[in-house]
Amino acid sequence: MSSTIKQMDSQIKNYKKQLEVNASSKQVFSALNEGLHLWWGKISNSDFKTGGQFTIQFENDYWWTFKIMEHTPNLELVWKCIDGEPDFNKEWIGHVLHWKITEPAEKSLINFHQIGLNPNIDCYSICSKTWDMFISERLKKHLNQA
Repeated sequence: MSSTIKQMDSQIKNYKKQLEVNASSKQVFSALNEGLHLWWGKISNSDFKTGGQFTIQFENDYWWTFKIMEHTPNLELVWKCIDGEPDFNKEWIGHVLHWKITEPAEKSLINFHQIGLNPNIDCYSICSKTWDMFISERLKKHLNQA
């Protein structure tokens, strides 16, 4: 993780989640790229590589666009939110989402944190609960079936 991300994260308590799954790091990485639609939301305008971007949209018409800052296959992803709608989603603009994948033994460990999603912003309660559901339920179920 870059020193800028570490510095931003050390200044305030940001949302973090760790998940162990019965899948390879390659399967996890795929689920966090082209497979986002299988557990998170509809993807459009996607170019999954460093410098690329994608937009994620949900049934309620909420959406976010992310720029891919780091894209290290089977190990790490860093996305920066560059746009979003409706108004409360705009709180995410500038947030950095960091996915780190390790593969101890025959499982994979996913460490996620969103720098900027902290108790000082309005959407923290609903966004942290929603991430808990997406990561702990949907992503885990998707990967454990892989």
